[in-house]
Amino acid sequence: MQPIQPIQLSVFSETARLKQVVVHNPGPEVDQMVPGMMEKLLFDDILYGDLARHEHRQFRQVLARVADEVLDIQDLFIESLQNEGVKLAFVEDLRRLVGLPDDTCNLLRDMSSAEAASSVIGGVAWDDMRGHTRWEEEFDYRVRPIPNLLFMRDPASVIGDGYSVNSMATWARERESLILSYVFRHHPRLKHHTDQDKWFDQVTPLVRGEIKAPVSLEGGDILVLNHKVLAVGCSERSQADAIHLLAESLRAHRAEDESSFDHLLMVLMPKKRSAMHLDTIFTRTSEDECLVYPPYFVEGSPELLNVTSIDLRHGELRMSTHPSLLKSLKAVGIDLKPIFCGGTDPIMQQREQWTDGANAFCLAPGVITSYSRNIATADSLDKAGYQVVTAQQVLANAGLDLLDGGKYLVQIEASELSRARGGPRCMTMPLSREGA
Repeated sequence: MQPIQPIQLSVFSETARLKQVVVHNPGPEVDQMVPGMMEKLLFDDILYGDLARHEHRQFRQVLARVADEVLDIQDLFIESLQNEGVKLAFVEDLRRLVGLPDDTCNLLRDMSSAEAASSVIGGVAWDDMRGHTRWEEEFDYRVRPIPNLLFMRDPASVIGDGYSVNSMATWARERESLILSYVFRHHPRLKHHTDQDKWFDQVTPLVRGEIKAPVSLEGGDILVLNHKVLAVGCSERSQADAIHLLAESLRAHRAEDESSFDHLLMVLMPKKRSAMHLDTIFTRTSEDECLVYPPYFVEGSPELLNVTSIDLRHGELRMSTHPSLLKSLKAVGIDLKPIFCGGTDPIMQQREQWTDGANAFCLAPGVITSYSRNIATADSLDKAGYQVVTAQQVLANAGLDLLDGGKYLVQIEASELSRARGGPRCMTMPLSREGA
């Protein structure tokens, strides 16, 4: 029997070669949605599950062409609950968090670890569904499915060599952070990490009754730009108070270890669904380039986003205001050339930002994935020197080396995945990247 290989958390970049990454294949939870559930579960449409799974499988295969390991959160969760005491503790914390009735908790307690984990994600229907559901008004479950777990970016984040258990802004996603908390604390490959490695956690004090209303912070708003600088969106999903708590935790760590982060740049974003997270309008694609939604980042634009720069190098947080993210980054030594999501046409910019054209995911420096439907964005990247290839071409050509030093855009089929309102970066949670 081979010894368990611990996973060492290490994300000091958005672009360094991907080593280990967590995703989630959309399972029964997306098949359970009916139109009456969509708004509550943050979806704009119901998905055709089989096609979504086909597209996601292709996406994972592309990731595996570069990454050492592509892990699924459901597998990690099952493995985290193998100990009976851990499983029972999770059910109790879930009861406190979402108010599950005793008979439902007993049902979960009597299940195996795999059954319990699958039920918490995929949902459990009532034996007599009609007796518990007002079919014309509200569709309900004994255990509600959580289809948003597809977007692994949000409920937890690896930041440097530590992590945060994020606090979700919406009722629909509150269970996801509890799942991630248990994975980080109890999975055989991750449980060597201690509370000293955790930068942010509002979930544990919530289930313990220590706080009543946690402040929200979601992973789509957290970008680790290098080993010294973070950018964090203050958006409709992440609150300024939560960002300040994260900054204070990082500042305290830096007081003990001067190699830690120096700056946190808080991007002041509009509170609207089209820009729900920073990574829906800004992602890094290479060491000196980024993909942006132009109205929020181009000088002279009436929608240009201001930035609060938080200096972490002192005994207290020191803040200053700057007129734009690109200028703020340049001031801390990161000079990025913007590539326009949607090209130069304002109509295409809006259309493709809505379909996650700016939400690219970097597998290695200059090697990114994006949805194939964003053709104007692909044209922008082509003009910037990226070779545009489809996922099918990559997977069919074993000789195509994405790590040959060139720049690549790998286009992912996503007629169903794009309906869910999240892109390639949204669907990934890196645990480690090359270098430090």
